[in-house]
Amino acid sequence: MTKKKNILVTGATGFIGKSLLKRLVALGHNVSILVRRDSDLSVVGDVLSKIKFFYFDGDYDSIDAAFSGSNFDLVFHLAAFGNYEHESSTISRMIDSNIKLGTFILEAMKNHGCKNIVSTSTYWQHYGGKKKYEPIALYAATKKSFEDIIEYYAISSGIKAITLKLYDVYGYSDHRKKFINSLFSAENGAEYDLTEGRQLLYMIFIDDVVEGYLRAAQIVSDESNRVGYHKVYALRGKEKYSLRQIVSMIFKISKKSFSANWGEKPYYSLQIMRPYSEKILPGWTSKTSFIFGIKIIIKNNSHDKF
Repeated sequence: MTKKKNILVTGATGFIGKSLLKRLVALGHNVSILVRRDSDLSVVGDVLSKIKFFYFDGDYDSIDAAFSGSNFDLVFHLAAFGNYEHESSTISRMIDSNIKLGTFILEAMKNHGCKNIVSTSTYWQHYGGKKKYEPIALYAATKKSFEDIIEYYAISSGIKAITLKLYDVYGYSDHRKKFINSLFSAENGAEYDLTEGRQLLYMIFIDDVVEGYLRAAQIVSDESNRVGYHKVYALRGKEKYSLRQIVSMIFKISKKSFSANWGEKPYYSLQIMRPYSEKILPGWTSKTSFIFGIKIIIKNNSHDKF
């Protein structure tokens, strides 16, 4: 994606979104972000002055206003809401974030001639570790619903779309409240009650994820393919480790003293033990080993930013 483009990014205040945003700005693209009025823009950092931002007010008109006159070439859609276990009170927000917002964006793309989108989904759609669709959470089901909506716009409006199914992303400057992040910021002697830790994870480093989004953008922006389509690919690490192995490696490399109480917590009711290996994005590969990724985090003192 060497040619300068007009790009819209959603989810720019998330861990992956802010990392992608900084890379796009560094590459010289004209970047705009779509945010809610209560979004914490401080996490975007010093690139905030170099981008344009639009507010999503919950209706289509606010999306249409963002597209009017912007001549967007491409949309990176990363905005999402949800986790393993939802609460009844969060269902409306989940549907708004994971289905309604994306549908508004696709409609605005159709109405304003923007043909290219890279969207985001999850491997949580395969409980049994096989190709069969078995969502383990309402979040995963809403992401699949949006994938079906993309199919409609690809057929009816000629939109070219790639959906990236993300596996377990980690890295520096991660402000999410993730268990692995807590290990880097923990004091010596910290104690953790954990599951048996036999579940396997494909860990993928943030820099590799950003490269994946850029590669997907290059594919959908290829002018030699003008027919609408929707393809789904994975971004995952090459290595598959159990949670026990992951904790052990972090303990060893960080040289901190921890106590892991294995088996003190139950697995989730639909815990994925062996992730299904979705087809990898063509022309992309994960380059950062998990051990090297841990060392990068420690070297950059990134745990101070978690």
